[in-house]
This record gives sequence, structure tokens and C-alpha cells, in this order.
Amino acid sequence: MKMRRCPPKSINLAVICFLISTGIVLPGCHLFSKQDAISDTEIEKTTEMVENVIYYENGEHKVIDTKSEGGIGMVSLLTRKLHELNSQAVCIFSEGEIQEIKQKDRCVELIFRSPMDVTISQWIEPEERYHIPVDERGYRILGINNALFIMEDNLGEALGAHILTGHEYEGSISYGGWAIQSKRFGKTSTDESWVDSLDKILSELP
Repeated sequence: MKMRRCPPKSINLAVICFLISTGIVLPGCHLFSKQDAISDTEIEKTTEMVENVIYYENGEHKVIDTKSEGGIGMVSLLTRKLHELNSQAVCIFSEGEIQEIKQKDRCVELIFRSPMDVTISQWIEPEERYHIPVDERGYRILGINNALFIMEDNLGEALGAHILTGHEYEGSISYGGWAIQSKRFGKTSTDESWVDSLDKILSELP
């Protein structure tokens, strides 16, 4: 099955995304973030839950030692970026498509010890909270088993600097597309700075 670009226009995909992110997808939804959405305690808890970090490039993979200096730096960077997610694409990916991404794109995967509830920086309007899990401040909560950070998009699917979060439903993992949107000079764009930071850490690994 051919991988869909983000964001596709099919309304049916929005229904399926309901199942993968423990909340209903809002098609074309790009809600704003606030600086106080993330606490150090939340980040520390998420960091402690990471079981494995795997780097994929040119069809090969490398398991990163999470207790090494570089591994600690990667886990810290990537878990923080998970909490900073604020822009959802109306798209889903099957496990087969994820395997193709791992084979052809350059990416890093975070795998948690068990499913993890992660508070992200997408603020949900009060009238929408009845069907979308949120914390006490109104920020969305995602149930995540693992996350794939796309550093380089060789498949041409417009996934560079995007983060795919995996959520288990009825015994299988489905993936939804996310990004970190920031506003600079009056324009909203996808934050790609984490890719450079991750590249620097990778270059210093033994």
C-alpha cells in the first residue's frame, strides 16, 4: 500500500486517526502552543520510560546505548521534542509503511518500556475536551508506544522534521503524523532545529 502524504484530504482518515492518538483528529488542525505546557517533571518522567533508541540510515540500524553520554543526550532531546508537539497532520501509516520509512529515510526511533501518556503543547478548546484527553490545563495527552523522528525524507513524502507517534489499538500499532510548529517573523513554519541538534550528537557517537 502506498504511503499517503501529509495531510491527505480523505475524511475517512480523520476517523481512523481517532483510534491512534486517543482522541479525535481535527482535520487541518494546527492549534497554538504555550511556553508553560511542559514541566521538567513531565520530561524527566518521559525520559525514564525510554527503553531503546535506534538509529536508521541506508537500510541499516544501530542501537544506541541509552546510558552513554550521547545516548543520554539523544533521549533528553527527543523526549522534550515529543512534549513540544503541537501540529497534527491528518494522516496515518501502517506498520508496513513504517518499515519502508526505516529502510529508506534517515530517522531515529524511541521505544518506551510500556505505553506512555505524553502531554504535548497542543492546547484544546474547552468545547472540544469532551472527546480529546487533556490535562488539567487543557493540553492534549497522547498515548504513545514509540515515536519515529524523521531526519531526512528520501521517499519524498514531505515528512522531513516530522515525528510519527505509534499507538496500539486492538493488538497492532498505528502511527499518526505530528510536527512542531513555531511562529517567526509573522510566519508559521515547522521547527527543524532538532534535526541539526540530533545530527551533532550522532556525529560524536563512537
